[in-house]
Amino acid sequence: MQRIALFLILFLIGIPPGTICQISGLDAKEWATKLGDPGDTKNEAYFELLYRADVDSANTFKFLMQLNKYPGAKGNYVLARSNCLRAGWLLHYSQLSPTADPGKKVKVKAQVKILLSEAMQLAYETNDDYLTALVSGVYGACMSSLDDTELAVMYLTNSTELYDKINVVAPFTYYIVFSEMLWRVREYEKTIKYAQKAISILLTSTVNSKGLFIMRSYNTIALAFHRMEQYDSAFVYYEKALAQQHIIHTPGWDGIISGNMAQIYYAQAKYITALPLFTMDYRISKENEIYDNAANSLQWAAKTNLVLGNKTIALSQVREAFELLKKWPSPNYLQHAYYTASDIFKSLGANDSAYFYAGTYNKLHDSLEKMIYQSSISISKLRLNEEKNSYNIRKLQLEKKEQVQQRNVIIAAILFLAVLALFLINWQRLKIKFQQTLYAQEKKMAQQEIESAKAQLKMFTENIIEKTTLIEKLEQQLNNKIISLEEQHLISELSHQTILTEDDWDNFKSLFEKVFPLFFQRLKNTEADTTVAEQRMAALTRLQLTTRQMASMLGISVDSVHKTRQRLRKRFALSNDTNIEEYIAAI
Repeated sequence: MQRIALFLILFLIGIPPGTICQISGLDAKEWATKLGDPGDTKNEAYFELLYRADVDSANTFKFLMQLNKYPGAKGNYVLARSNCLRAGWLLHYSQLSPTADPGKKVKVKAQVKILLSEAMQLAYETNDDYLTALVSGVYGACMSSLDDTELAVMYLTNSTELYDKINVVAPFTYYIVFSEMLWRVREYEKTIKYAQKAISILLTSTVNSKGLFIMRSYNTIALAFHRMEQYDSAFVYYEKALAQQHIIHTPGWDGIISGNMAQIYYAQAKYITALPLFTMDYRISKENEIYDNAANSLQWAAKTNLVLGNKTIALSQVREAFELLKKWPSPNYLQHAYYTASDIFKSLGANDSAYFYAGTYNKLHDSLEKMIYQSSISISKLRLNEEKNSYNIRKLQLEKKEQVQQRNVIIAAILFLAVLALFLINWQRLKIKFQQTLYAQEKKMAQQEIESAKAQLKMFTENIIEKTTLIEKLEQQLNNKIISLEEQHLISELSHQTILTEDDWDNFKSLFEKVFPLFFQRLKNTEADTTVAEQRMAALTRLQLTTRQMASMLGISVDSVHKTRQRLRKRFALSNDTNIEEYIAAI
């Protein structure tokens, strides 16, 4: 199978070569807002930042680091997307090759995994399938470039399934990488499915280098049919791939595709047809420094020469294949070289060497088969763990949301009760204020009524006194002269005229009670059997009127006033020394 070339790494994470972000013109506030937008379901801001013109690696990475520290770049969306960007740039600019220092590769992988694991955590917390699909795809593509097949397959499976769920077409690069990873774990039918998806997108796409990706996808489909021994279908797609290669002329691919076709010819025992194709693949791959593929084609040529009886040539070729694999190690191709070497030495009668390579082959082959078997199990376990992790995160988010809702309900209830209490307190305060105002008004009105009653009672009393004085003066004038019998009769009638009628008394009593509240009630409490005449006498005594004035007001004689006052004194059981006016005033 074809190796993912270094110059295609950017495409594997969604970045076409030559379209790297430039630091000039990039504003942290602007991009923090764009990348933090939850409504950007297609993650357009993410891809927009990837497709900025001009290559400026150092400054671009510097901008991404600054963006991550920008105070406004907070929240799950902006952090998840910026982490994906940083992981992609880190992977690209590490310039890892199959012969790179293993320590460097481990270090880069650890850094990339930290960034993408955090991004996955943030994406799960949002419960946003659009964001989770993007991050999963970037994670899987990066892991494929780091030869972590299990993680690559797991996350790319997660990504493509989410894109299907939300009815959105995934970036074609995800389907290309996913199909190639599936081929590694021998999921051939799925390999064909996703490679065909990539082709269907590419056929209507205007992306640069789309011919290269169509050719790669055709070759991947052919490889799947090849391994399923459906050779006719495999040849159809190898020929499509080769036809595309004749248009785009990508270095090395004429040999790779021809070498793959040669393996089918070998399986069909068409050795004469297969040999020149293996030789061409070896030569072209070596010229383009694709040493692992050159070694594989050369061991196939050795295998073919052995069948054709060219043992010496076969031995020379397999030895060179071992040397090429030292430059670009590949355990899978190395096992084939061991197997071929064993057959060659066996045919030459060098049994010790034959047994040695056979044993080495069996050991490596068993190890690789075990790895493939464990990869399938590992992928299943990884998916299960990831689903559990996703479930737990979303469960925690749900619980957190419920707690926030409960807290908000409690706060709302407290606020409502506080407002209600404030309203009640204010209402009570207004009520008290109103009552105080009403009481003040009532008190003022009562005071005004008392003052009015006093004035009216004074006028009433003064009027009676005035009338009494008038009568006295009239009597004195009449007494000083000789009057006729008719005039004497008139004076007598006038002296006995009832000045205070019942209506006058009611009016007088009403005014009196306003000036002296509860006087008659307390009078009755002091002595319950007081008569109406005694009550009137007590009232007039309280006003401190003279005996003559009382007689005039009541329309009785002075002697009757004395008698009534005497009865009143007895009623109260007063001694001769007690002043009745003072006693009544104290009631």
